Amino acid sequence: MGQDSPQGISGLGVNANVHNWKGGQLKPAIHKIADLGDVTWRVIIDKADWEPARYGTPLSYDWDYYDSIYSAGKMSDLFNTIEYINSFPGQQVMINVMGPVSSWMGGNHIQPTDEDYWVRMIASMVYYGRVVRHLDFKLLGPMNEEDLNGVEGPLVGPEQYVRLLSKLSKQLDRLGLKDIRFVAPDTAGHDRALSEYLPALESVPALWDRIAVFGIHSYDGQTSDAADVVAQVAGRRPATWVTEFSGPCPGCDEGAPNPADWSSALTTAGFAVSLMQQGVSGLQFYDAWDGYYEHHASMGYWGALAYLPATGTYSPRKSYYVLAQLIKFTPRNSFLISSSSNEVGMKWIALRSPDGVRLTILGVNPSDATQRAAITLLDERISSTLALYITNAEKDMSQSKAVSMTSGSTEVSIPPKTVFTFTGTIARQ
Repeated sequence: MGQDSPQGISGLGVNANVHNWKGGQLKPAIHKIADLGDVTWRVIIDKADWEPARYGTPLSYDWDYYDSIYSAGKMSDLFNTIEYINSFPGQQVMINVMGPVSSWMGGNHIQPTDEDYWVRMIASMVYYGRVVRHLDFKLLGPMNEEDLNGVEGPLVGPEQYVRLLSKLSKQLDRLGLKDIRFVAPDTAGHDRALSEYLPALESVPALWDRIAVFGIHSYDGQTSDAADVVAQVAGRRPATWVTEFSGPCPGCDEGAPNPADWSSALTTAGFAVSLMQQGVSGLQFYDAWDGYYEHHASMGYWGALAYLPATGTYSPRKSYYVLAQLIKFTPRNSFLISSSSNEVGMKWIALRSPDGVRLTILGVNPSDATQRAAITLLDERISSTLALYITNAEKDMSQSKAVSMTSGSTEVSIPPKTVFTFTGTIARQ
């Protein structure tokens, strides 16, 4: 395995459904996720239907009307969730709007005659959160999987998508929110994101300049080399994040808990390594906790934290410990460093902290046999004593015997079907 050039890691984190707020019952779960370290939260409001009827004119903002909407129900849950996330250091928030729009606006699509109402609705939400509630967020994913089926988000083709975001950009400027940046296109398919949405977005320079993150989804560990394609675009180049990723979770959208918790978590870890090897600089795991999704009309059970309805509490699944090994020792803006190995089947990435002081190696042994990991960093001056943490079917981020790295090389046995993390302070020879 090898890495061609330094690559910053700017957005490791989770998706977060706000429907579990329940008067603050969600706080312990938020705290548990924030304990992972520098977490990037894709906070989801579902569905995009909070304006129940066509009201007023699309270029006017009746703030008494909007206060009645945003101070109650799921919209209040959205802002309360973000406020509590903001109370923890090192957290980064984006808002994503998931699910179809109100029926009067089109339901599974957005009627061209109502585009300006959609723009006002999204802009008013951002303004209320930032200006009225004084919340800290600068990233906005205005819709979700608009290329899929009209359920995860309204069906919006590239031409209309660019038109909507261009209008929204102007409205945000009008409201004094020029620092809000877009996460786009957040498509389900990375092929269409690159072949259709990317050309449309980059064709409008003013809009392209507002995109901080080129966001795509991947549930198979593949991206169609999205980061490389985006890097070839002329002008400003946004980061490439996979804003939804996970190992398999059959039935989890339809109210069936994950039937193979460890198998899914192990696959999740493998996908995380593969996606970063492909140049992705941000990953948001789907999902932080179990929760009800309006657009599916059922509980979703993808959560790193399992929700226990009898007690209203949360307990970690195996995927939580995989996330811990991914995030805890990887401060935001860490960067990949080159490494190599002759091992077959195993894979890993090596990262340095932004200040260059910490080395972290995250890897996976997916095989049924113990494997000898012989890791060599191309920077041979690095020596260190590295703590070793492992997660597998029996262990949850368990600390094992320390490992010595000398002249950029180390060798250690990794148990079968195990996620491993080496981490420690770097000493140069």
